Amino acid sequence: MKNNIFTLAVGAVLSFILAGCTPETSSLGTKDYASADLVEGLAFTITKDASNPNIVTFTSLLDDSYHVYWITPQGRAQGSPYTINIAFDGTYAVQMGIDTRGGVVFGPEQKFTIDDFCADFVTDEMWTLLTGGVGSSKKWFLDLDENGVSRYFAGPMFFKGTDDCWESVTLGQTIDGDSWSWDANWSSIAGWGFTTTAQDFGYMEFSLSGGANVHTVQNDLGRDQSGTFLLDTDNHTIKFSDAELLHESVYDKAVDNWQGQSEWGNVFRLLSLTKDAMQIGVIRNSDACILCYNYISEDYFNNWTEGGTVEEVITPSLQDDWRDYVEPKTQYIMSYKMSEDEPYDWCSLDGKAKGISVTPVSGVEDIAFEMNHNKNTYKFTDIDGNTYEGTYTLSDDGIFTFSGVIPGISLSDVDNATLFEGTTLRVLSISTSAATGALEELWLGKEIYDDQGSLYEYLGYHFILQTGGESIKSYKAVLSFFDTGWGFQYSDEVAITGDGSYTFTINGSSSDTYGLFLDVYKVLKDNPNFNMTVTDIKIDGSSIEFDDTIIDRGIGDDATTARRYIVNPWGATAGTASSFNFTSTLSVTIKVEMDCGEVVMK
Repeated sequence: MKNNIFTLAVGAVLSFILAGCTPETSSLGTKDYASADLVEGLAFTITKDASNPNIVTFTSLLDDSYHVYWITPQGRAQGSPYTINIAFDGTYAVQMGIDTRGGVVFGPEQKFTIDDFCADFVTDEMWTLLTGGVGSSKKWFLDLDENGVSRYFAGPMFFKGTDDCWESVTLGQTIDGDSWSWDANWSSIAGWGFTTTAQDFGYMEFSLSGGANVHTVQNDLGRDQSGTFLLDTDNHTIKFSDAELLHESVYDKAVDNWQGQSEWGNVFRLLSLTKDAMQIGVIRNSDACILCYNYISEDYFNNWTEGGTVEEVITPSLQDDWRDYVEPKTQYIMSYKMSEDEPYDWCSLDGKAKGISVTPVSGVEDIAFEMNHNKNTYKFTDIDGNTYEGTYTLSDDGIFTFSGVIPGISLSDVDNATLFEGTTLRVLSISTSAATGALEELWLGKEIYDDQGSLYEYLGYHFILQTGGESIKSYKAVLSFFDTGWGFQYSDEVAITGDGSYTFTINGSSSDTYGLFLDVYKVLKDNPNFNMTVTDIKIDGSSIEFDDTIIDRGIGDDATTARRYIVNPWGATAGTASSFNFTSTLSVTIKVEMDCGEVVMK
């Protein structure tokens, strides 16, 4: 992370609308409601789960034609019913909002209480990394001291795109929208007007003792505040009550709310979090971008020495094209079963098995793992046939992150080896068939930490690829629209599986069209003579006139992606933009030829 420095593209700060800021559809309903009408019992209900009263659901009682908003203890949300999990006892508040002819109207705060602490909701590793664990506390400092020394990062604050998030920063995934990074080196820009001066900024202390509490001492601003915080481990966000995020005076007025409770989408984003370092993203009011604040733990601060560097991280060495085997283009569903002869082993940090002899339990070969990389879904099956399903992401570093926690499955009668008790597994190694070159074996590893909290090995699980599955030669394709303010709208993904006609539809509206393009990803790698012809364009269900011969044929953001730039702001079709304004749907139909006899997409 410290060396992950990117170049800031000059003038590329684009203000994209954050997903979730604007509803996909909106209705004004059949009756106007005032704020005083939107109260519990009349407009909505607050219901606690019968088996776990720390699970709270808010349900609208209004006609379904009203689009519903909520201001909950965990931030803003949309839709009904809407459910949140609250770990700590206390008094909380919720507000209901709806669309009216005068705009969104919110009702008064409605109080409700949580009587007990639910430890199940703070078991995610993030709670421990942030606070030290239940009953503990942990201090964090901005990574710049009074001597101008930064210990982990290159400075106390970086700048990132408005759509950057955990997926792009921690997982290294390519995301849609405004994504870029300037990892500003403080020592190189010290004295510039927008940089802070070297000083003792104070600290920020999180604890899980009697609740989720936060205490900030801000020397630069003369503030000493105590309050509470809410950590959303699923969406990687954090917000405060009665206390502010530790920051510096230079940007104090550049953010409208330092508790992470401002407008839609502006809850503070947790961009990265480890035992030693943390990055929290804050949206700047003007010239919108993310101010990425860099913090280090008290332990790291105190034990770092001058000239010290972050210890080099040892990771498994995977071949460059490993992902093409784990997520092959010709097979969406990959089904594995655990090896009966060698089901698991302890592995070093470079992913190599240590060869420790183990005696597995009977039936270990029935443990199965299946993933569908077209839908990003997974299914684990244990020895007894119980299944655990959800969605997953796979980073370029080979880390699977699953949407749910898989309960521990015993693998041996003689030791404490279990599968899997967590939400992440790392690809340790793959092996292929000498005869066919196809994937045969996959090792996935669970992280094992020592008493000091340092990763020192993996418990590796050995899976064997099963034959069969859904074998389809397929390429993802998406229609992308953007307006003059660089607000993007997208069609659902369409799988291109061969010659034929395919239709892409964007559901939404815009009166300010600027660009429209259709990408078929990675198709040119296998099909260099690929061609697609636009055969129909419909605006709100009605076909419009167009000339396919003037629509650009080219490549997308990489040399393997085929692109038709239907409305190119910098090309021959720039003057047609107003014809593509739409109020409900915009659809494009193409005819695909996997091999038209020559290279036309170039």
